[in-house]
Amino acid sequence: MSRQAGIPRRAAVVSLPRGFVPPRHVVSGERFSGPAMTIVLIVIFPFFAQTFYYLHEFPLPYLLSKAWPVLCAPLTLYALINMRLPAKHMFLFFFAYAIGFTPLNSIVRLGNGLTDAFITTVKVWPLTYYFALSALLVWLAPNVRRLRAVVVGLGYATFAIMILLWFILPTSAYVNDPALGKLLMMDLERGYRIYMPMFFGSLLLFYLTRSFMQQPRWLPALAVLIGFIALLSIYKQRTAIGGMFLVCVNAAVLSLAPQRRLLVIGLFLAVVPLGIGYLVVHNADGLVESLGGSLTVRQTSLALATNFLGDDPWRWLFGVGATTRFGSVTLADIFGNSQFFIADLGWFGIVFEYGVLGALLLAGLYGWGLYCVLSATRGSKDPLALAMSDYIIYMLVTSTVYSLVFTPGELGVVMALAVYITRTRDSQGYVAPPAHRIRFMTNSQPKGH
Repeated sequence: MSRQAGIPRRAAVVSLPRGFVPPRHVVSGERFSGPAMTIVLIVIFPFFAQTFYYLHEFPLPYLLSKAWPVLCAPLTLYALINMRLPAKHMFLFFFAYAIGFTPLNSIVRLGNGLTDAFITTVKVWPLTYYFALSALLVWLAPNVRRLRAVVVGLGYATFAIMILLWFILPTSAYVNDPALGKLLMMDLERGYRIYMPMFFGSLLLFYLTRSFMQQPRWLPALAVLIGFIALLSIYKQRTAIGGMFLVCVNAAVLSLAPQRRLLVIGLFLAVVPLGIGYLVVHNADGLVESLGGSLTVRQTSLALATNFLGDDPWRWLFGVGATTRFGSVTLADIFGNSQFFIADLGWFGIVFEYGVLGALLLAGLYGWGLYCVLSATRGSKDPLALAMSDYIIYMLVTSTVYSLVFTPGELGVVMALAVYITRTRDSQGYVAPPAHRIRFMTNSQPKGH
């Protein structure tokens, strides 16, 4: 049926068109009404961001989080087959190696059973969130303004909940054994602390920094200050806090004019090495003592892993795989030491499990992901889109301690969000508001939609 001249046809979001990621044309409306769309985004984002992935003290969301890659498998398959997504082939290369080769290698090297070997791949399944979330966002077609409000709102909620728990919960609620809980913890070096999932909290800090550098306001600066005070006094994860601080500084420096940027970089290169040298020379014992048991555990794990790889070049090249703590064979049994934690060894832990080849593939995946996000956001003034690239930098900075294969869904989420935001912002005619004016969209859609 032909369309009558002069009467534009409304583009309804009915299905996911082939090859759609999405194209640059006007989106007519969201799939659900304003309040319903906001609720849907608030519910699904924490599961994509692996918020409950290791919080076994909350059984229902914990189990749902573990099953999330399987539940999202239809979306993943659709995106793989029909959608043109940046870095798709790089993801597939790593999947083929990590899910196809490494489990078989662990059967030979560690004596894993076939089922146990396959279960060890569960931790990398969340990488599929890049495809699943991309497909879901296109199907839901959320307005960029609402999407931003939800992500930023979840960041504020992260800090609010953490501070509230800190003041209302008694000390008896904290545990000193990670097997009993990983949210409320207590140890001799850091005392009582709340190991809050900080995906949205970190994004909020990067977003506020970018927003402040574009439009200086005192509220975003105050919010960043309060955020770091809360992290230092409640969260107390040294590597994570240091990584967030460095990324915020980097974002601020990159936002400066070229001449000022060179001046700041020059001062940084001159002052920081001197400061590090002073600490090493005059307070080396204090630095080692401050790391306490965590340093001892990492040293023990590193020594055991190095000795196990030995002088076998094939083990170094392809790794030896991993075991599960529920399987008939565990790494603690193999090494005769319950203090062996492969997750504490950063890149060396990845080499142990996947080999140098697997580590190079993973580094290439994150590097290519960062390149794709930077390319998508080039010329963008959207602080949230820029914060997505900042988060990938943050993951790479902290990867010296935190293994990238234990929260890979975060890479998929930031890439999916960055691609969706940058590819729809022009079609929706949206200009990002200052950070202090962000609020949830629960009523009518904005005029630019």
